[in-house]
Amino acid sequence: MEQAHERKEQIQELSSEKQLMLSYPPTDPQSYPWLVICDGYDKERQTFFSISKDYFHTRNIPEMCNKLIYTSCDGWLVLKDIDSKNLCLLNPTSKEMMQLPTLEDITDQFDCILTATPSDPYNQCYVLFIDPPTCTFSFCQLGDKKFYKQTLQANGSVFVKSATFHGGKIYLLIYFGISGSLSYTAEFVGGEIRFNKLAIERFDKSLPADVVCYRDYLIESCGELLLVNQMFFGSYRRKVYGFVIFRMDSSKNAWVQVKNIGERAIFISERSKISCFVAENGVKRNSIYFTMTFSRFLYVFDLEDDTITKFLPCPTVACRELDLDWVILK
Repeated sequence: MEQAHERKEQIQELSSEKQLMLSYPPTDPQSYPWLVICDGYDKERQTFFSISKDYFHTRNIPEMCNKLIYTSCDGWLVLKDIDSKNLCLLNPTSKEMMQLPTLEDITDQFDCILTATPSDPYNQCYVLFIDPPTCTFSFCQLGDKKFYKQTLQANGSVFVKSATFHGGKIYLLIYFGISGSLSYTAEFVGGEIRFNKLAIERFDKSLPADVVCYRDYLIESCGELLLVNQMFFGSYRRKVYGFVIFRMDSSKNAWVQVKNIGERAIFISERSKISCFVAENGVKRNSIYFTMTFSRFLYVFDLEDDTITKFLPCPTVACRELDLDWVILK
């Protein structure tokens, strides 16, 4: 009788240990981001896929349940509760969480930048949300009671196409209608944002005949600023034709096309874009890993031979109502 009781306690203890483990992300170190797939009715499941190991870990992290991942920085995530719109910073590995002020008009289409981690010694941790159609910038620091808003004043129709943090500044690619796309920087100075138009030559936008539209991504890549052009074709503009990459050459004030990124890889999803050196085997260097809206597949564009391949990282996730994001864990 006592043995049976001890066995039951051991099973309960093992069960508790497993539940605790499943409430944390995987701890395997890797030099590139994890693909995080959030699915379930309340986004209660988080699947972490490792490309180099071709293996996925399914978790149920309570702090990430019913949350949308806007962006990440060195292990910290910017999350929004899908129902209440409450915002917070979360380090899923350490379980540290910091609440952010309310942003009533936030939508899923807002871009987001986290400039540094909360432990930044220079107090340069800003959370910035960008409303692309209105060029409205909402920002705060930890401890602020509200988001401060500022709009880029410009004549005519404007649209923020992409933004990234690089070298202590926010770089913006802004569409100005018939004037085309222009590059700007933005800096936090004395509680406000100061914008500066860059005198950079426009890059060649001649596209293959089959391409009907494109999407631009500004990406910080190992000390360089890249402009990644994703091209689409087909009647519904949903098929990816390929990618073209440009690098900002400060000495020439120009975007220069790059056909090889060496030992680096680029990772793109709807809300995240990361580039880094890849040390592990099993990850294709000189390639772009990307996801597509409403698809469970992961796609790979090889910059050397201009080919696209795809594979299914996790067959157990739902086919609908899922979000795929790239996150570096620390």
